[in-house]
Amino acid sequence: MGYDLAPELQGILRRNGMQAHIISQGDSVMLAVQGHDSPLLTYHLNANQVKALTDWGTNYANKHAYDTFASLVEKDFYMPRNFVHARNANGRVAMGLHGYRIGTGEYGRMGRMPYAHRDMWGFHHGFLGWTPRNQDGFHMRRVGGALFMQGTPMVPERPDGRMKPGELRSGAYGFYYKGQQAVTPQPQQDVLADLQSVITPIQTRPRPQEPAKPYKELITSNVYFSNDKWQEVLTSHGIHVDAEAKTLTIQSSAAKQDFVYDLTDVEVKKLTSNSIKDVPVNARLDIINNVISGDFHDKVTMDMLNSNEHLSIKLKPEVEQQLNEKMRQELPQHLVADPNIIVAPEQEDKTVAHVNGNALYELNGDKGWFREGRHGREVTVDDIKVEPVKKEDGQDAGEAKYRMNAVINGESISHEITQKQYEKFMAIDDYHRMKLFSHIFHEVDMKNMPGVNNGIGVKIGAALLAGLAVTHDLVQGRPGPAVFVEHHHDAPHGHVYYKPGVDSPQDIAARAFEAGLNAGEHGVGLGHQR
Repeated sequence: MGYDLAPELQGILRRNGMQAHIISQGDSVMLAVQGHDSPLLTYHLNANQVKALTDWGTNYANKHAYDTFASLVEKDFYMPRNFVHARNANGRVAMGLHGYRIGTGEYGRMGRMPYAHRDMWGFHHGFLGWTPRNQDGFHMRRVGGALFMQGTPMVPERPDGRMKPGELRSGAYGFYYKGQQAVTPQPQQDVLADLQSVITPIQTRPRPQEPAKPYKELITSNVYFSNDKWQEVLTSHGIHVDAEAKTLTIQSSAAKQDFVYDLTDVEVKKLTSNSIKDVPVNARLDIINNVISGDFHDKVTMDMLNSNEHLSIKLKPEVEQQLNEKMRQELPQHLVADPNIIVAPEQEDKTVAHVNGNALYELNGDKGWFREGRHGREVTVDDIKVEPVKKEDGQDAGEAKYRMNAVINGESISHEITQKQYEKFMAIDDYHRMKLFSHIFHEVDMKNMPGVNNGIGVKIGAALLAGLAVTHDLVQGRPGPAVFVEHHHDAPHGHVYYKPGVDSPQDIAARAFEAGLNAGEHGVGLGHQR
């Protein structure tokens, strides 16, 4: 026969749980259909119906092909309301077909997704977007004839039954068999298994445990560049590019969750290109950073790929806060609501001491953690811990040994320390514990933050010049006694010191006063003559 339903029409039917094909039996042409809950059914076709079912390409032809199919099976199946509902099933739309989304601030719901956009008037609002990484919520499905909610913020109907402009009736899609539904045995497998071609399940990837492979060591020259080596570098650092699934997975040691992003065909082609001339490394990093810019504050740089440390880029504060809020909301309700459950705190080992390296910025804002060397880059220091070294059976070693462990850029590093250093760490405060840690670990150093203590030499020079100017003003004019003044802020007046043999102004004034008194008593002076 050589003809069948248009591929686009078959795709629409599969998204609604229906398979259909045109078959021939002898001289007859028939339509064979089978829903996800129905037996195989056949319908006779005439020439006009065959022409309508195989035609596709214009709006009229598309709608006419679907309406022809619907007119054939409407007696045996509950169907979507119309062609628009069927076409948009499992599509990236927000029309209410898959349940209704409750937006941020509606019915007491707080926002949880990190995607917010600013429109031309400067307002922020949630935006569905055109890709799954921008969608706020998930689709709902029909399982056994009832709506099944995969996750918030999706609901079958809003609490007050309200529908927003442009939305369609919730759940108005899918074909459901009318006959013998009560006695139809439930399938042992998932009723949505046939939809995996439309909805790709997310595979959880194990995080790398071994040190990352530096780019400069694996690809020593552009001549030896290949996509296999490039992907090996990315995977060892925690960046996975899946060309078949068209996804990008980021496994940052600074985040507990893995982030999976969809890639376009152009992005996949560039990230997996075998030619470094056509797509340079910097262009590939720009694509990765553009995809993850909605979630992560830091960017993936060439310096990170040249190191043997796993990727450690920080999330944006608002994204991290929303993820923490989501995890708190997903805590089992029986654990939250039951007051009889008492969680006993874990007993702390008094021989172990901790300090959080991130607290340095709060204790002293002028200090930070940097690699050793004059131009060492800034690093992240998390938990710093000291503890006695014990055998595997838990017994203390014959000779007491102690160890200091620290998490630097997500990597745990340990050094053996002396008993004196261990006892000192146990006795001092957090800030001096960090200074001791900086002294022991050569991988990191506590340094002044950039811009701190700049211009001190200029200030000292200005003070010296001011002192020279004051001295110059004192020695100008007629010669006089050398005066040295010592200023004390607490005293109201300064103390004056003079060279030995030089009369002070107080002595001169006292003699002049006494001379005047004597002149008045003895008639000596102006206007008095003997």
